[in-house]
Amino acid sequence: MSKAKVLVTGGAGFIGSHVGECFMGQGFDVRVLDDLSTGFAHNCDPSWELLREDVRDPAAVAAAVAGCEAVVHLAAFTSVPESFECFADCYRVNVLGTYNVLRACADAGVRKLVFASSSAVYAELPDAPKSEADCPDPISPYAVSKLEGEHLLELFGEIHGVASVALRFFNVYGPRQPADSAYAAAVPIFMERGLRGEPLTVYGDGRQTRDFVFVGDVAEAVYEAARSDGTGVFNVGTGTEIQILELADLISELTGRAAEHRFEPLRPGDLRSSTADIGHMRAGLGWSSRRGLQDGLLETLKWYRERLGGPAGS
Repeated sequence: MSKAKVLVTGGAGFIGSHVGECFMGQGFDVRVLDDLSTGFAHNCDPSWELLREDVRDPAAVAAAVAGCEAVVHLAAFTSVPESFECFADCYRVNVLGTYNVLRACADAGVRKLVFASSSAVYAELPDAPKSEADCPDPISPYAVSKLEGEHLLELFGEIHGVASVALRFFNVYGPRQPADSAYAAAVPIFMERGLRGEPLTVYGDGRQTRDFVFVGDVAEAVYEAARSDGTGVFNVGTGTEIQILELADLISELTGRAAEHRFEPLRPGDLRSSTADIGHMRAGLGWSSRRGLQDGLLETLKWYRERLGGPAGS
Protein backbone atom coordinates (compact mmCIF):
# COMPACT_ATOMS: atom_id res chain seq x y z
CA MET A 1 0.00 0.00 0.00
CA SER A 2 1.21 3.50 -0.77
CA LYS A 3 1.68 5.79 2.19
CA ALA A 4 -0.41 8.91 2.76
CA LYS A 5 1.24 12.06 1.45
CA VAL A 6 1.47 15.48 3.10
CA LEU A 7 2.48 18.72 1.43
CA VAL A 8 4.40 21.21 3.57
CA THR A 9 4.69 24.63 1.96
CA GLY A 10 7.79 26.33 3.32
CA GLY A 11 9.03 22.90 4.32
CA ALA A 12 12.70 23.77 3.79
CA GLY A 13 12.50 26.44 6.47
CA PHE A 14 13.01 26.41 10.21
CA ILE A 15 9.56 25.32 11.37
CA GLY A 16 8.65 23.53 8.13
CA SER A 17 11.58 21.13 8.24
CA HIS A 18 10.65 20.05 11.77
CA VAL A 19 7.04 19.58 10.67
CA GLY A 20 8.23 17.41 7.77
CA GLU A 21 10.29 15.28 10.14
CA CYS A 22 7.30 14.83 12.45
CA PHE A 23 5.05 13.63 9.61
CA MET A 24 7.80 11.40 8.24
CA GLY A 25 8.11 9.82 11.68
CA GLN A 26 4.38 9.06 11.54
CA GLY A 27 4.73 7.19 8.26
CA PHE A 28 3.81 9.92 5.75
CA ASP A 29 5.48 10.60 2.45
CA VAL A 30 6.56 14.24 2.57
CA ARG A 31 6.39 16.68 -0.31
CA VAL A 32 7.79 20.20 0.11
CA LEU A 33 7.01 23.32 -1.89
CA ASP A 34 9.59 26.02 -1.16
CA ASP A 35 11.22 28.72 -3.28
CA LEU A 36 14.30 28.55 -0.98
CA SER A 37 14.26 32.32 -0.50
CA THR A 38 14.67 31.77 3.25
CA GLY A 39 14.72 27.97 3.51
CA PHE A 40 17.51 25.56 2.65
CA ALA A 41 17.46 22.31 0.72
CA HIS A 42 19.78 20.73 3.28
CA ASN A 43 17.03 21.10 5.90
CA CYS A 44 15.01 18.51 3.96
CA ASP A 45 15.43 14.77 4.40
CA PRO A 46 16.73 13.10 1.22
CA SER A 47 13.52 11.03 1.02
CA TRP A 48 11.34 14.12 0.65
CA GLU A 49 10.12 15.38 -2.70
CA LEU A 50 11.33 18.99 -2.93
CA LEU A 51 9.58 21.27 -5.41
CA ARG A 52 11.41 24.57 -5.80
CA GLU A 53 8.36 26.68 -6.59
CA ASP A 54 6.67 29.88 -5.43
CA VAL A 55 3.42 29.79 -3.46
CA ARG A 56 2.29 32.80 -5.52
CA ASP A 57 2.17 30.58 -8.64
CA PRO A 58 -1.31 28.97 -8.80
CA ALA A 59 -0.30 26.24 -11.27
CA ALA A 60 2.72 25.24 -9.19
CA VAL A 61 0.62 25.11 -6.03
CA ALA A 62 -2.09 23.02 -7.71
CA ALA A 63 0.50 20.51 -8.93
CA ALA A 64 2.05 20.30 -5.47
CA VAL A 65 -1.29 19.74 -3.72
CA ALA A 66 -2.41 16.98 -6.11
CA GLY A 67 -2.44 13.57 -4.45
CA CYS A 68 -1.96 14.86 -0.89
CA GLU A 69 -4.18 13.84 2.00
CA ALA A 70 -3.15 16.81 4.12
CA VAL A 71 -1.54 20.20 3.47
CA VAL A 72 0.43 22.27 5.96
CA HIS A 73 0.75 25.85 4.77
CA LEU A 74 3.78 27.50 6.36
CA ALA A 75 5.26 29.41 3.40
CA ALA A 76 5.06 33.08 4.33
CA PHE A 77 6.57 36.51 4.56
CA THR A 78 7.41 36.32 8.28
CA SER A 79 9.11 39.51 9.46
CA VAL A 80 6.92 41.95 11.39
CA PRO A 81 9.32 44.94 11.13
CA GLU A 82 10.11 44.31 7.45
CA SER A 83 6.41 44.10 6.60
CA PHE A 84 6.12 47.86 7.16
CA GLU A 85 8.70 48.43 4.42
CA CYS A 86 7.43 45.71 2.06
CA PHE A 87 3.67 45.64 2.60
CA ALA A 88 2.91 44.70 -1.02
CA ASP A 89 5.31 41.74 -0.98
CA CYS A 90 3.92 40.64 2.38
CA TYR A 91 0.36 40.78 1.04
CA ARG A 92 1.15 38.89 -2.15
CA VAL A 93 2.86 36.03 -0.34
CA ASN A 94 0.66 35.76 2.73
CA VAL A 95 -2.77 36.53 1.31
CA LEU A 96 -2.63 35.62 -2.38
CA GLY A 97 -0.38 32.65 -1.62
CA THR A 98 -2.85 31.39 0.97
CA TYR A 99 -5.70 31.84 -1.51
CA ASN A 100 -3.78 29.71 -4.04
CA VAL A 101 -3.30 26.95 -1.47
CA LEU A 102 -6.97 27.00 -0.46
CA ARG A 103 -8.14 26.97 -4.08
CA ALA A 104 -5.91 23.98 -4.81
CA CYS A 105 -7.12 22.16 -1.68
CA ALA A 106 -10.74 22.71 -2.67
CA ASP A 107 -10.15 21.46 -6.20
CA ALA A 108 -8.17 18.41 -5.08
CA GLY A 109 -10.47 17.40 -2.21
CA VAL A 110 -7.72 17.56 0.42
CA ARG A 111 -8.90 16.08 3.72
CA LYS A 112 -7.32 18.72 6.01
CA LEU A 113 -5.42 22.01 5.72
CA VAL A 114 -3.34 23.39 8.59
CA PHE A 115 -2.44 27.07 8.29
CA ALA A 116 0.29 28.86 10.24
CA SER A 117 -1.24 32.02 11.66
CA SER A 118 0.36 34.18 14.34
CA SER A 119 -0.09 35.60 17.82
CA ALA A 120 0.58 38.98 16.17
CA VAL A 121 -3.12 39.18 15.23
CA TYR A 122 -4.03 39.91 18.86
CA ALA A 123 -4.70 43.37 20.23
CA GLU A 124 -2.19 45.27 22.33
CA LEU A 125 -3.72 44.68 25.77
CA PRO A 126 -2.36 44.76 29.33
CA ASP A 127 -0.52 41.70 30.60
CA ALA A 128 -3.08 38.95 30.14
CA PRO A 129 -3.08 35.65 28.23
CA LYS A 130 -4.36 36.00 24.66
CA SER A 131 -7.50 33.98 24.05
CA GLU A 132 -9.01 32.88 20.74
CA ALA A 133 -12.23 34.50 22.00
CA ASP A 134 -10.52 37.92 22.06
CA CYS A 135 -11.27 40.29 19.20
CA PRO A 136 -8.17 40.55 16.95
CA ASP A 137 -6.66 43.99 16.40
CA PRO A 138 -3.48 43.61 14.31
CA ILE A 139 -1.00 46.51 14.40
CA SER A 140 1.39 45.46 11.62
CA PRO A 141 1.00 44.62 7.92
CA TYR A 142 2.27 41.12 8.71
CA ALA A 143 -0.45 40.61 11.33
CA VAL A 144 -3.11 41.97 8.98
CA SER A 145 -2.04 39.47 6.32
CA LYS A 146 -2.22 36.55 8.75
CA LEU A 147 -5.67 37.54 9.95
CA GLU A 148 -6.80 37.81 6.34
CA GLY A 149 -5.52 34.26 5.84
CA GLU A 150 -7.73 33.09 8.70
CA HIS A 151 -10.72 34.80 7.07
CA LEU A 152 -9.97 33.01 3.81
CA LEU A 153 -9.92 29.66 5.62
CA GLU A 154 -13.31 30.38 7.13
CA LEU A 155 -14.72 31.43 3.76
CA PHE A 156 -13.42 28.35 1.92
CA GLY A 157 -14.84 26.16 4.67
CA GLU A 158 -18.28 27.67 4.27
CA ILE A 159 -18.34 27.79 0.47
CA HIS A 160 -16.19 24.84 -0.60
CA GLY A 161 -16.18 22.58 2.47
CA VAL A 162 -12.40 22.79 3.03
CA ALA A 163 -11.70 21.49 6.55
CA SER A 164 -8.98 23.61 8.12
CA VAL A 165 -7.24 24.67 11.29
CA ALA A 166 -5.45 27.98 11.83
CA LEU A 167 -2.70 27.73 14.45
CA ARG A 168 -1.67 31.01 16.02
CA PHE A 169 1.99 30.41 16.75
CA PHE A 170 3.51 32.34 19.61
CA ASN A 171 7.32 32.74 19.79
CA VAL A 172 8.71 29.57 18.24
CA TYR A 173 12.39 28.75 18.83
CA GLY A 174 14.73 25.83 18.33
CA PRO A 175 17.44 24.28 16.13
CA ARG A 176 17.78 25.65 12.56
CA GLN A 177 16.28 29.02 13.40
CA PRO A 178 18.26 31.62 11.42
CA ALA A 179 20.16 34.35 13.25
CA ASP A 180 21.73 36.07 10.24
CA SER A 181 19.07 38.72 9.63
CA ALA A 182 18.38 42.15 11.05
CA TYR A 183 14.86 40.87 11.71
CA ALA A 184 15.82 37.55 13.29
CA ALA A 185 14.12 36.36 16.47
CA ALA A 186 15.53 36.91 19.94
CA VAL A 187 16.60 33.35 20.81
CA PRO A 188 18.96 32.66 17.87
CA ILE A 189 20.51 36.13 18.04
CA PHE A 190 21.05 35.91 21.79
CA MET A 191 22.56 32.45 21.47
CA GLU A 192 24.98 33.24 18.67
CA ARG A 193 26.08 36.52 20.23
CA GLY A 194 26.23 34.98 23.69
CA LEU A 195 28.48 32.16 22.46
CA ARG A 196 30.76 34.76 20.88
CA GLY A 197 30.76 36.93 23.99
CA GLU A 198 29.14 39.82 22.13
CA PRO A 199 26.58 42.28 23.57
CA LEU A 200 22.94 41.22 23.40
CA THR A 201 20.72 43.80 21.67
CA VAL A 202 17.45 44.42 23.51
CA TYR A 203 14.73 46.50 21.87
CA GLY A 204 12.80 48.89 24.11
CA ASP A 205 13.23 48.43 27.86
CA GLY A 206 13.30 44.64 27.65
CA ARG A 207 10.29 44.30 29.95
CA GLN A 208 8.15 42.97 27.11
CA THR A 209 6.79 39.51 27.86
CA ARG A 210 6.75 36.62 25.40
CA ASP A 211 5.62 33.00 25.32
CA PHE A 212 8.45 30.89 23.86
CA VAL A 213 7.46 27.47 22.52
CA PHE A 214 9.90 24.81 21.29
CA VAL A 215 9.76 23.97 17.59
CA GLY A 216 9.53 20.22 18.21
CA ASP A 217 6.38 20.80 20.25
CA VAL A 218 5.00 23.06 17.51
CA ALA A 219 5.57 20.33 14.91
CA GLU A 220 3.60 17.91 17.06
CA ALA A 221 0.79 20.49 17.36
CA VAL A 222 0.64 20.74 13.58
CA TYR A 223 0.47 16.98 13.25
CA GLU A 224 -2.32 16.71 15.83
CA ALA A 225 -4.26 19.45 14.02
CA ALA A 226 -3.87 17.62 10.70
CA ARG A 227 -5.02 14.24 12.01
CA SER A 228 -7.93 15.52 14.10
CA ASP A 229 -11.47 16.26 13.05
CA GLY A 230 -11.29 19.65 14.77
CA THR A 231 -11.48 22.91 12.84
CA GLY A 232 -11.14 26.56 13.75
CA VAL A 233 -8.48 28.73 15.38
CA PHE A 234 -6.12 27.58 18.12
CA ASN A 235 -3.21 29.11 20.04
CA VAL A 236 0.12 27.28 20.03
CA GLY A 237 2.18 28.34 23.03
CA THR A 238 3.08 27.25 26.54
CA GLY A 239 0.95 29.60 28.61
CA THR A 240 4.09 30.78 30.42
CA GLU A 241 5.58 34.24 29.96
CA ILE A 242 9.11 35.57 30.35
CA GLN A 243 10.52 39.07 29.95
CA ILE A 244 13.03 39.60 27.16
CA LEU A 245 15.61 40.79 29.71
CA GLU A 246 15.09 37.59 31.70
CA LEU A 247 15.52 35.55 28.52
CA ALA A 248 18.79 37.36 27.76
CA ASP A 249 20.06 36.66 31.28
CA LEU A 250 19.03 32.99 31.08
CA ILE A 251 20.78 32.46 27.75
CA SER A 252 23.92 34.20 29.09
CA GLU A 253 23.87 31.81 32.03
CA LEU A 254 23.42 28.76 29.78
CA THR A 255 26.21 29.81 27.41
CA GLY A 256 28.52 30.35 30.39
CA ARG A 257 29.42 33.85 29.28
CA ALA A 258 28.37 37.11 30.87
CA ALA A 259 27.07 39.35 28.09
CA GLU A 260 26.22 43.01 28.44
CA HIS A 261 22.92 44.35 27.16
CA ARG A 262 22.77 46.95 24.41
CA PHE A 263 19.45 48.77 24.24
CA GLU A 264 17.90 49.96 20.98
CA PRO A 265 14.58 51.71 20.22
CA LEU A 266 11.49 49.55 20.17
CA ARG A 267 10.76 48.13 16.70
CA PRO A 268 7.46 48.86 14.96
CA GLY A 269 4.76 46.24 15.44
CA ASP A 270 6.20 44.81 18.66
CA LEU A 271 3.52 43.93 21.24
CA ARG A 272 4.14 44.76 24.89
CA SER A 273 2.88 41.41 26.08
CA SER A 274 2.19 38.15 24.27
CA THR A 275 1.28 35.02 26.22
CA ALA A 276 -1.04 32.25 25.08
CA ASP A 277 -4.19 31.04 26.73
CA ILE A 278 -3.81 27.35 25.83
CA GLY A 279 -7.08 26.00 27.23
CA HIS A 280 -8.85 25.86 23.86
CA MET A 281 -5.95 24.00 22.23
CA ARG A 282 -5.75 21.46 25.05
CA ALA A 283 -9.49 20.81 25.02
CA GLY A 284 -10.05 20.96 21.27
CA LEU A 285 -7.02 19.14 19.86
CA GLY A 286 -5.60 17.42 22.93
CA TRP A 287 -2.21 19.11 22.61
CA SER A 288 -0.01 20.93 25.06
CA SER A 289 3.71 21.67 24.99
CA ARG A 290 5.99 19.09 26.58
CA ARG A 291 9.27 20.99 27.00
CA GLY A 292 9.98 23.64 29.58
CA LEU A 293 11.90 26.71 28.42
CA GLN A 294 15.23 25.75 29.95
CA ASP A 295 15.15 22.22 28.48
CA GLY A 296 14.24 23.60 25.06
CA LEU A 297 16.96 26.23 25.24
CA LEU A 298 19.57 23.63 26.18
CA GLU A 299 18.60 21.48 23.20
CA THR A 300 18.74 24.55 20.97
CA LEU A 301 22.06 25.69 22.41
CA LYS A 302 23.62 22.31 21.61
CA TRP A 303 22.74 22.85 17.95
CA TYR A 304 24.19 26.38 17.90
CA ARG A 305 27.41 25.24 19.57
CA GLU A 306 27.86 22.59 16.88
CA ARG A 307 27.01 25.09 14.14
CA LEU A 308 29.60 27.54 15.44
CA GLY A 309 32.20 24.83 15.81
CA GLY A 310 32.35 24.63 19.59
CA PRO A 311 32.14 21.52 21.77
CA ALA A 312 28.53 20.40 22.13
CA GLY A 313 28.75 20.06 25.86
CA SER A 314 30.90 23.06 26.72
